[in-house]
Amino acid sequence: MTSPRWQASFFALKTTLAALMALWITLWVGLERPFWAITTAYIISSPLSGATRSKAIYRVLGTFVGAIVAVALVPALVDWPPLLCLAFALWVGGTLAISLLDRSPRAYTMMLMGYTALIVGFPAVDQPEAVFEIATARVTEIVLGITCATLTHSLLWPQSVGKTMGLKLSVWCRDARAWRAEILASDGSGDPREGRRRLAKDAMDCVIMATHIPFDTSHWRDASSSVQAMLRRILLLLPALSGLADRQRALDELATRPDASPEWRELLEHSHTLREGQTAQLLDECEAILAHVEDRRKPKPVDKLENRAVIALHADWVFAMLAGLAAAISILICCAIWIGTGWADGAVAAMMTGIFCCLFAALDNPVKMILSFGGAIIASLVPAAFYLFVLMPPVDGFIPLAILLFPVLFAAAWIIPHPRYGLMGGAFMLGFANALALQESYHADFARFLNANAGQVLGVLVAATVTAGLRSAGVDRIVKRLRRTLHRDLVSLASARVAPNPMTALGRTTDRMALITERLGDATDEATATLREVRIAENIVTIQQVRTGAERKLALALARVLRDVTRTYQEPAQPAPARLLGRIDAAMRLMLAKGPPVAHRQDALPDRTDGLGALVALRRNLFPDAADFRRDALT
Repeated sequence: MTSPRWQASFFALKTTLAALMALWITLWVGLERPFWAITTAYIISSPLSGATRSKAIYRVLGTFVGAIVAVALVPALVDWPPLLCLAFALWVGGTLAISLLDRSPRAYTMMLMGYTALIVGFPAVDQPEAVFEIATARVTEIVLGITCATLTHSLLWPQSVGKTMGLKLSVWCRDARAWRAEILASDGSGDPREGRRRLAKDAMDCVIMATHIPFDTSHWRDASSSVQAMLRRILLLLPALSGLADRQRALDELATRPDASPEWRELLEHSHTLREGQTAQLLDECEAILAHVEDRRKPKPVDKLENRAVIALHADWVFAMLAGLAAAISILICCAIWIGTGWADGAVAAMMTGIFCCLFAALDNPVKMILSFGGAIIASLVPAAFYLFVLMPPVDGFIPLAILLFPVLFAAAWIIPHPRYGLMGGAFMLGFANALALQESYHADFARFLNANAGQVLGVLVAATVTAGLRSAGVDRIVKRLRRTLHRDLVSLASARVAPNPMTALGRTTDRMALITERLGDATDEATATLREVRIAENIVTIQQVRTGAERKLALALARVLRDVTRTYQEPAQPAPARLLGRIDAAMRLMLAKGPPVAHRQDALPDRTDGLGALVALRRNLFPDAADFRRDALT
């Protein structure tokens, strides 16, 4: 197996070759801004070939639309500079906010639409008649850089997204099966929370990575539907395994109590058997699907969930609006300085502050990363100045230039795959290439070099200051907002007139659980409560589905349960009311009056047996310390 160090070297070599190829073509054709093509080759390059190809498509689309917006705005508003600046600021803020509502790699398109308009539009303010030419150059050089990077990463030692995802899915199945075995072997002394470590976060990482599968260079490219089928089962497995752990713990507790209700024990055993069979089948199907993807000669399980909705991810409107507002205000501040002082290179500050706000908007607290990224760009100015004013003047011809640039290009690319410092390698390359501003003939102006790069420093400071003022929320505040949103989801599920889609419900709630666990760690009370609420979401969906086809008396009883669940999560600070416990028990008695639960039919839609299991689970989740259920109790 190739070591990570050699993999980083292969990646660096491919990326450097792509950048030099783009530079050679731009110089040969005579394009004005070759550094755009160089930086693009670095920006879209990824150790995984499929990710490079998907990012390439998203960047082309974003660049093209952003250039069109700049061409439309500059001629129309160039005579009113404040209005033009406001239009650009609102465009960047709006597209950034929309991009943050889609946390998949597709969001890159919207973000590019925003700051590409700045890159094309602001340099054209003093020459509005040239805006179309600048836009054409931008699109041409971006496409050129993308093409070179895509070709090198697709043809030279391509690294498959599928291979990486296959390994992640295999590890996930192994960990999930180990958790299940740990649950079933439990003697009640272990901590069941340990079994779910990393599973939720890894599951959502796979959901996001799956968006690159259609662009992969391996046979996985044709297996997108199979991957989605497996991911749907993974989302069902998380609450099912957690529920199995809860039922096992409840049965262990009852075994120590001589006064335990035999009816409650029987229902818990039934719920345990239900979850045990469900988890076994789902795990078997996950492993069978994975085996089928890796070897098409092996059979694929029939996908009973294939017509369900796509897996949904968490979207935080407040977070997105604040990020967009921070970007718009930062741009307007730099524009005010630019216009007020008449600073010729003030446009650089406005462009860079917009880029900084966009690049790190998805982070909880982007300020630290903005400063680190800006620091890496500023650090690149020293070697850039040495190259520009000392090493490059005697260079004549592309080959000597390529040899001269190769060490810096290779070193920056070698850092990019590093999980901790990779972004700094990209920042260094961005600053280095922009500071050199390579063109067909050598031009070096020290005053212009200082002015333009002073604009980058101002952009960093403004972006960091405004972002700190508007987005200073700590982890606790972010987690509380996630929990409130999760509670609103439960209210929406319980109050729905039509049975909700399981994949939509579980995708969003599991994603929120992963986000909370990622911030707080796995063993916190908040993370534990959130996993319980994912189980409650699944229980609500099942009850809703059973209610839809139930007879009138049972349907009314289930509707009362759902109504009280809605009220409970409308005021989550209050404990679940005793009335809800009574209504759950009443609905369970109605179901038991029809006869004992039957063996679970895995190939059927949710039936009375599933509904009874969901009510038992809901009772355990909301009232874990309640007295045992008794069938003959007064209602």
